[in-house]
Amino acid sequence: MRKPKSYSVLEVLNFTDVGLRFQFYSTKEPKFIVEALGKLTGKNIILTNEALYSPSYSNAILIKEYEATRSRYEFCIAPQNYHSILPIIDEVTGWLSENCSTSYDTGLKTSISFNHRHLDTLQSISQMNPAKLILKFDENFVYQRFPEQKGSPYALSIKSLTPSSSYINESEIENHIQNILNTSFAEYYGINFKDYTRGILECNYIGGNDYTSKPKQIKDILEYFIFKTYQSINEEEISDFEKYEIKRLTESFDKIQMSYWDPDIFLKEFQDLKVYVDLKTSQQTLKTYWNQIRTPLFEMIINGGLREGQFNYDTDVGRFQLKKGRVGGTLIKNMDFVSCDITGILENCNFVSCNINKARVYNSRYISKNVINESYLEGASINAGNEVKNSYIVNNEEVINCKVSNSLVKFATVGKRMKVDENSTVIVKEMPMPKPNDAVRVEEIRDYTYIKSMNKTGDKGFENEYKKDTYNKNKLKDNES
Repeated sequence: MRKPKSYSVLEVLNFTDVGLRFQFYSTKEPKFIVEALGKLTGKNIILTNEALYSPSYSNAILIKEYEATRSRYEFCIAPQNYHSILPIIDEVTGWLSENCSTSYDTGLKTSISFNHRHLDTLQSISQMNPAKLILKFDENFVYQRFPEQKGSPYALSIKSLTPSSSYINESEIENHIQNILNTSFAEYYGINFKDYTRGILECNYIGGNDYTSKPKQIKDILEYFIFKTYQSINEEEISDFEKYEIKRLTESFDKIQMSYWDPDIFLKEFQDLKVYVDLKTSQQTLKTYWNQIRTPLFEMIINGGLREGQFNYDTDVGRFQLKKGRVGGTLIKNMDFVSCDITGILENCNFVSCNINKARVYNSRYISKNVINESYLEGASINAGNEVKNSYIVNNEEVINCKVSNSLVKFATVGKRMKVDENSTVIVKEMPMPKPNDAVRVEEIRDYTYIKSMNKTGDKGFENEYKKDTYNKNKLKDNES
C-alpha cells in the first residue's frame, strides 16, 4: 500500500488552480464595465449575451444575461494559479462593491483543480469518493462568514441523507456511509460534484447580499475548500471529525430506518404527520401502498425537515399531496402542495395557498392564492390570484396572469390580468422578422402551346368573361319567358 506524502498548506496552494465566476447587477453601460474590469484584471474582456465562449488566461468573459434598467451579469475568469487569483478577488470585489449591486440570487462560484505533476496524492479529484469530502467539509465554517447562505436554494447543504435500500445497523453505518449520503451532482448544492470526474470541483457557498464586501471571508472559504479537498484525496483513514460527523448526521437514522420499513412504527414515531391514501386513513390500505409512499415521504422528512402536516397519495392520478406542512432545504419533485410553507428546490409541482420563499422552482403551476418571494421560477404557469415579489421568472411563453412587484419576468406570455409595478421589468422574446418571398418563383420557362393544339375548336380564352351586352340580352329573354 502506497503511503501518502504530506504537504503543508502553502505547498498545496502553490499547486492549485482557481477559476472565478462573479454574479452581479449593474445599471452602468456595458462598455464602462468592460473597460473597468479589463484594467483591474489586465485581461481582454469579451462581452456576450450567451454562454458560448470559454475564458482563457488572457481573455475573460462578461456575460450580460438580459437588458433591463438593472441588468444581470456574470464575469468569468479562467483557472490560474491560486496566488495570482488572490489580487483579482480583491480588485474585482472592491470595484463591484462600489459600482454594482448584489442580491440573494448572486454569488461567487469558485472552481479548483490540482497540478498532480507536483502534488503527489493517493488519488486525484477525478478518482475521489465524494462522500469523503462531504463528511470532512464543515459547513458552519461557511455559515459563520455568510449566514444567509444557510438554507439558500443556490447552495443547498451537501449534508443530506437518502433512505437506504437496505437496512443498515447502527454499528455498520460507518462502513456504509457512502450509501446513505446523498451525492446528487447538481449546481445548486454548496459543492458541485458535476465535473469531478474531469478533475474539477466547484464551490457555490459564497454569495448573497453584499458578498462583494467580504474579500477576506471569500479567501478564507476558498483556502478551506482547497485544503479539505486535498485532505479528502490524500487520506485513507476516517478522521475523528468524520466519525463525529457520521454520528451527528445519523443520530436518529436508526429510528428513521425502522419507520421507513414499517408503517406501524412510522405512525408511532411521527404522530403529527398524517398519511392518507385517497384521503382515507385505513391502516391496511396504508400498508398496501407503503412501498410507493415511503421514499418521497422520507426524503422530505430527512432532508426537508418535514415533521407535521397531511400527506396523501392519490392513486387515480399517481401523485403525492402535502397539506399544512413546512419543508425546505431539499430537492422535491412531482408533488402537490396546499397551504404549505416552502423553500428549497422544486420541480413539476402544483401549488395552492402556499408561502414560497427563497426557492428555485422549475416547470410548475401556481393555481391560486400563493405568495412567492425572493425566488427563481422557470417554466412557471401562474394564474390570477397569485402574487410574485422580489423574484426572477424565466419562461418559454408560459402565461403569467398575476400581480408582480419588484421582479423580472423574462420570455413569458403576458396574461390579461397580469399587473406589473413600476419596479419590475418584463422582457419579451425577440421574434425574427419574416424573410420577404417572391409571389411566384419560376425555376424554368415552359412552353404550353401544345395544349392549345389539342383544342380543335380553337382557344376561346376565358369563356366566363363578363360581357355587358350579352348579359343584358340574356336577362331580357329570361324576363319575357
